[in-house]
Amino acid sequence: MKIGNLQFKEYAAKKPLTVSPTGQFLTARDVAAQPSLSLGSLFTLDEDTQIKLALERYALEPEFKLGVIGVGVLTKSEVMEQIEERTEFGQKALRAEMQYCNELMASLGGGALPAWPTVPKPTVPRIPPWKPVKKCIKLRLRTRVLFCENTTDGVTTPFANYRIKNVHPVFVARGFSKVALTGTDDIRQNFVPQAKNGLTVYISGIGHGNYSVYTGHAGNHILEVGHYDPAEVKPKSIHFLSCQTASKLGPDTVSKGANSYAGYTENFILMWDNSSTPVNEFLLFAKSDSTYDVMMANGATAKQAYEATVKAFNAAIAQVPNTVAATYLTWDRDHLKLLGNPSAKIVPYRYVKVCFPMTALEREDALALAGVLED
Repeated sequence: MKIGNLQFKEYAAKKPLTVSPTGQFLTARDVAAQPSLSLGSLFTLDEDTQIKLALERYALEPEFKLGVIGVGVLTKSEVMEQIEERTEFGQKALRAEMQYCNELMASLGGGALPAWPTVPKPTVPRIPPWKPVKKCIKLRLRTRVLFCENTTDGVTTPFANYRIKNVHPVFVARGFSKVALTGTDDIRQNFVPQAKNGLTVYISGIGHGNYSVYTGHAGNHILEVGHYDPAEVKPKSIHFLSCQTASKLGPDTVSKGANSYAGYTENFILMWDNSSTPVNEFLLFAKSDSTYDVMMANGATAKQAYEATVKAFNAAIAQVPNTVAATYLTWDRDHLKLLGNPSAKIVPYRYVKVCFPMTALEREDALALAGVLED
């Protein structure tokens, strides 16, 4: 059903969008027919009225499951219960619902639909394998991308599998070397030496977390404020799909020398696919967040990658108007933050300079590092 310039699912068109001055529920069609109804903000309503509106909207939604990174999986009835009982999560869910309704009402006036960002196809830079320098030679080395993907948790595994299939190959196609910590290998013991490697330029992954820590397998603390060597993040670009880490961990990594950090200041919430509809809601969340990684892989600056990701979220939101999926796509978009140098970018190569003549000690040091010492 088309309302304004948006194509609504049948049930979504029936959901109330706002409340009239006399207390009546009004739909998107009502608001589109009388634009003055969209003036003002739902946040000016008293909390009881906001809750009543939110619960009525959820009641008309088909059964669904929300994956809340850092919390777990919630069913439709469990989310409604949290809102009704005004729990910490219920308060966030209520704010998310009111914020999305405000935004949807403002968009019903028309205008062009948000479009997905144009993501370039990966191309390998044509860089010579070596450069002659007076009495020296510069040899080209491939830089590395370090992925920390939690594949042993029910909430993160589907997203991790999506990233492994659709994000990792883009970096490889661009010429980067890939190091992926998955399964029981996704722990700090394996992270540290890879992160400190001078060839590692980008760190990414999905995992649980909170304001100060990013976790891997079984809650292992991979990166935590006050418990890591600055060499693990300097001078790298980082993107973690994890709850809240852009609040404290992200700024801390930038203060320790990270070039940039992209992440979320609040819980990342996604909706599992509702098989009764033609749109795969899960893929909308996955594609939107992964836009950041794909743009960085293709040579974009951190700011360009961030802006493309916001554009992707907007396009995804427009595909499922007035649904729970649209509410939490909006929530995630609004809590995505970019920290550090907006001009930061990564390239798939670096050069090492070797000068001649080498002393006997320099040759021995180089050989010792290249092989395994034996008696």
